[in-house]
Amino acid sequence: MYSSTFTAEALDNVKKLPKNIRNALKKEFEKTLHVDPVGCSVRLSDPLEEYRSFHFDEYRVVFKVFEDIKVIAVVGVGKKDANHHAEIYRHLESLAKSGKLAATMLETYRSLNPKA
Repeated sequence: MYSSTFTAEALDNVKKLPKNIRNALKKEFEKTLHVDPVGCSVRLSDPLEEYRSFHFDEYRVVFKVFEDIKVIAVVGVGKKDANHHAEIYRHLESLAKSGKLAATMLETYRSLNPKA
């Protein structure tokens, strides 16, 4: 069983969701993501190739799996648009290209695994 953590930005994304979506998403985490995060998601492409996307209704949850400590680190949550693409992907791609996403992930990993 996995647990999850959220970056500050991902937490802000979640707080902006309607309460019924937040509650439903929490249940999906417990039922699906925490059980098999790789099996229920798709791997993203460059520059987000280290991340996965879980599709929940009209929303996308973007995360990285840390197998060694059984944690998924959520970096963003967003709604897909009419063209079936989510703004969250474009935003995270920009952060990845600038190096900010990697720095956030390193900080997150270190906070979860003091041995790192």
